[in-house]
Amino acid sequence: MSIVQIKDKTFKTSIPEEEILKRVQVVADKINRDMAGKNPLFLAVLNGAFVFAADLMRRVTIPCEISFVKLASYQGVTSTGKVSEVLGINEDLTNRTVVIIEDIVDTGLTMKRMIETLGTRNPASIHICALLVKPDKLKVDLDIEYAAMEIPNDFIVGYGLDYDQQGRNLRDIYTLLKESSLSIDNMKNIVIFGAPGSGKGTQSDLIIEKYGLGHISTGDVLRSEIKKGSELGKTAASFIDKGQLIPDDLMVSILASVYDGFGKEHAGVIFDGFPRTIPQAEALKKMLEERGHQIAAMIELDVPEDELMSRLIKRGQESGRSDDNAETIKKRLDVYHSQTAPLIEWYKKEGIHHHIDGLGALDRIFGDIQKVIDNI
Repeated sequence: MSIVQIKDKTFKTSIPEEEILKRVQVVADKINRDMAGKNPLFLAVLNGAFVFAADLMRRVTIPCEISFVKLASYQGVTSTGKVSEVLGINEDLTNRTVVIIEDIVDTGLTMKRMIETLGTRNPASIHICALLVKPDKLKVDLDIEYAAMEIPNDFIVGYGLDYDQQGRNLRDIYTLLKESSLSIDNMKNIVIFGAPGSGKGTQSDLIIEKYGLGHISTGDVLRSEIKKGSELGKTAASFIDKGQLIPDDLMVSILASVYDGFGKEHAGVIFDGFPRTIPQAEALKKMLEERGHQIAAMIELDVPEDELMSRLIKRGQESGRSDDNAETIKKRLDVYHSQTAPLIEWYKKEGIHHHIDGLGALDRIFGDIQKVIDNI
């Protein structure tokens, strides 16, 4: 076993280069069979997939093309609410067979958004080719036709993947060595907060990628529990089927069950979409205190209401979501201001509120968020 030190973290070899290349060859063989005669266009996602893409392309023997994209959710200074290419796609995708090359798929949220965006360019078909897949982390249904390997929910580096921009050059894949115990001071439980359209989902994805945090989204959790048919899910479904709101104590019990699933030694969790009211915030605080944990920071993404309206209306036009119309959006924002916004003052009294200007370039906003997280 080989051990490497990258900044403040220690990693051990988990997948040697020889095994990686065997798996890449298997994927290339399948692509050669499936894509014969289609002249596919490969879109490699920077930065992490560049090593995988290079080794894969050397093994693809059919006529093909390759381009590179980098993902963000902003164009200029406004958010579209979707992933877009910031390191361009100059090719015409009309009636093309497109294969996305990604280093790792965990929640699948970013990949889903990318597929939605590419779909507006009228390709014949879109396929996913991933070096690594974390099936236990997937939150959306994705058809990953070409997956080299499935791995557990570990933090990894090497073979293109990085820790704080270092380690991409390692030939093997390494897994983070966990400490025997995790100090509460190092656990970064975070509430990501903001009005609809403020960019919470986009920023959550970036935080997860950089810091290896878990993610608890109220909507995703409810759908998952109901789909699994758990007792908590069945109880929640009984309220939803009657058109009733789920009681706070039930919602906290469901979140507690998911939270405990991350284990006692985790880097932290992002709470996205919860709490929405002061009683919910108090219940969440109590639940964490029972485990000896706490919320380290509440990060508020502040975006002017006219910009929120513009983003959500545009999202509705692009996605076809029926609830993203001017009348419904105004009602949602009114509910946010009357019921949810008071949480800002509550978390200020807790001493963990952090205001972030959510209007502007993605890199600047995420840079401000990093400063908060790095100092908690």
